[in-house]
Amino acid sequence: MSLISLEFTVFFLIVMIVYFMLPAKMQWLWLLIAGAVFYYFNATALQCLVFAVYLAVNYAASLRITEESRNPARVFRAVIIFDVIMLMGLKYTDFFYDIYRWVAGLSGHRINEGIYMKVIYYSDALCPPRISYFSLIVMGYLTDVYWGRIKLQRNPGKFALFASYFPLMTSGPIVQYEQVSGSLWDRKHDFSYERFILGAQRVLWGIFKKLVISERLAVMVNEIYGSYELYPGLYVVFAAACFAFQLYTDFSGLMDIVLGFSQILDIPLPENFNTPFYSESLAEFWRRWHITLGGWLKSYVFYAVQETEAMRRFRKFCTKKLGRKKLRQYNFPQYIGLLISWFLIGLWHGGGFNYIFGVGVYMGLVIIASELCQPVFKKLTEVLHIKTQCFSYTLYKRVRTFFLFIFGLSFFRADTLSYGFSMWRSAFSVFNPWIFFDRSLYSLGIDESEFHILIFSMLILLTVSVLEHKYNGVLTPAEGMPCPQMEHVRSLIRKQNFIFRLLLFIILFIMIICWGHYGSEFNSSDFIYGRF
Repeated sequence: MSLISLEFTVFFLIVMIVYFMLPAKMQWLWLLIAGAVFYYFNATALQCLVFAVYLAVNYAASLRITEESRNPARVFRAVIIFDVIMLMGLKYTDFFYDIYRWVAGLSGHRINEGIYMKVIYYSDALCPPRISYFSLIVMGYLTDVYWGRIKLQRNPGKFALFASYFPLMTSGPIVQYEQVSGSLWDRKHDFSYERFILGAQRVLWGIFKKLVISERLAVMVNEIYGSYELYPGLYVVFAAACFAFQLYTDFSGLMDIVLGFSQILDIPLPENFNTPFYSESLAEFWRRWHITLGGWLKSYVFYAVQETEAMRRFRKFCTKKLGRKKLRQYNFPQYIGLLISWFLIGLWHGGGFNYIFGVGVYMGLVIIASELCQPVFKKLTEVLHIKTQCFSYTLYKRVRTFFLFIFGLSFFRADTLSYGFSMWRSAFSVFNPWIFFDRSLYSLGIDESEFHILIFSMLILLTVSVLEHKYNGVLTPAEGMPCPQMEHVRSLIRKQNFIFRLLLFIILFIMIICWGHYGSEFNSSDFIYGRF
């Protein structure tokens, strides 16, 4: 059941109508039932059973950690190991099998392909959809319970609702318990016409980004990535840039749809994007891109690694050898934590070395290198008398960050790590800037009129992003949770006359109907991050 489908629209309307008619004590239960129905239509019966067993094991473990166990640390470690094995064993079987086959090939050991193909088949059959999201949500909850940061949720139904709230069972955001528990069941939710309109506007904007922009960019990206030998030089750079915007409009569009539907239900969710292409460094970029994943890893991996006994000893060793002043400049314990976190980010994005390198280790190494080189950069700007407080320098940093990002991200789209490097070798094999002026781009799967629609739509996106960035740092609280810059854009629209607002709504709707790209290979449920 895709979020962009008539079936989901009918499903959501039924859920919404019944939800607001129910008393406060029954609303959370209705959401739990809705989540079960939604998951059932997106998974097999066996996958639903595996998901239910997973939740039951983690709920029982949370009780043992806080109430019955004499050794809560042992219970906590055991259930986290169980969760990791579930995630790795079911989601990344192909990856581990490829590693085993590679090692076996080096040693000359023959393997039984039939047995391992069966293992892969059964792991795929058992793997619950969206396991990459709900496993992090549940592990974060258990960690908070073990650390004593939150109060144990004794109601198994409410625990299940937290882990399976149906808008989250698409592609996140990856929430923490304290972010949503207050709104999922602790208060009465009444229908609000204004909130319904704001949520619907955001849903429509997300559909526009997905169908009008992302799907058109996908056609060109697929054409170049599928036959990069025919498109050398700047075609590869163009494809990498297009994929960055394809992924952004796809994923942020999905988040707009999810957050819009949840806003209608009066359950605010944390933001996942904050105008990332305005970032002036790669570290800042990842604080603005997939925010909840970075926040989760920072809270439960990076800080946890820093507090381990081994890291404390290493920090003492570095302090002894470098001194406190040098350690602040070359914080090697922190860099180790960063590399571990970035390795996990890459692994989480997919089972393959192209993911581990492109959106993992590479990003971490660039961020660490930029930290180490800060004194050099500062000295250069002083020697060359470069003005750092001006638009041109800010623009330079944003462009630099963009190209550093798309280089790594291109491996996310490549089939393998070697395929990604082959593409970039092809990129430097020829210099062909004329492709941007001789109509060559019109032969990449979309014709001239389609290309013009894409450019116009991108200009609309740019206009909205400029408005979003204008309000950067000015957040509006809603039920104790910061709202995004997008809220301010809709607030600006809300201040206009009714006729103007109605025209904007109608024009956006017509553009989606007339310009939405439904190519022969289009799949309405095929959001890129929905595959995780």
